[in-house]
Amino acid sequence: MRTEVHVSHRDAIAHVTLIPPEGKPPTLDAGVIDALDAVCAEIESRAEALVCVVLRSQSPRFFCAGANLTVMETITAETVAAWVHRGHRLMNRLEALPLPVVAVVEGYALGGGLELAMACDLIFAANTARFGQTEVKLGLVTGWGGCHRLARRVGLARAKELAFTARMVEADEAARIGLVDWSGPAAELPARLDAFTAAVAGNSRSAVRETKAILATCGESSLAENAAVEAAASERCLSSGDTAVRLAQFFAARRGPKTGAG
Repeated sequence: MRTEVHVSHRDAIAHVTLIPPEGKPPTLDAGVIDALDAVCAEIESRAEALVCVVLRSQSPRFFCAGANLTVMETITAETVAAWVHRGHRLMNRLEALPLPVVAVVEGYALGGGLELAMACDLIFAANTARFGQTEVKLGLVTGWGGCHRLARRVGLARAKELAFTARMVEADEAARIGLVDWSGPAAELPARLDAFTAAVAGNSRSAVRETKAILATCGESSLAENAAVEAAASERCLSSGDTAVRLAQFFAARRGPKTGAG
């Protein structure tokens, strides 16, 4: 049996859940990657009706332990490149979804499991969470953008230390170094997640979508190039009915109610 991927939609939020076989951690193989890819396609098709995506595990002990044993036992020098490219396509697609994606981590996120979490926009972690970029222990390297995304999150020197040592990082340290974006008791996770999704839901969906696309270019374009990106995004926002309504409401509220002659 392999990990299953379940998706449900509640209050304009897509909830994606990794469901492992009983007593096992969620793991990744070709079938799971295909299932996650199909979920990304579904979310892309419904993006305008959604506020954000939440990715989590049904297991309280494991978010995801990376590639499963069958993959690890059968991978060869001849087949590994295809496996790497397949995983990269999924992680890049997940990262590029046109709405915010939050990984909720309550247990271990290891190897490819950490890469999966880092492909999300934000990581909210219970204080029981543990993180490790552990590939070098098995004589391997990160295969799905882990080194790149780890360095983006924690800085190059810290990424080197974590990747070279394969050291396990507890949730509070992960928050301190920027590997995760929030850490606290598991009981507080729902409220923290609700506060975030409610704040996003209160904003313009088209503007949030455009903002995510702009942020994706940070560090890859100059300020001059960014001006063109922001100008085009601004034009699209101002062409949408949502922006026109929001601006009208903003100015009406500033002017206040009209009063009759005294």
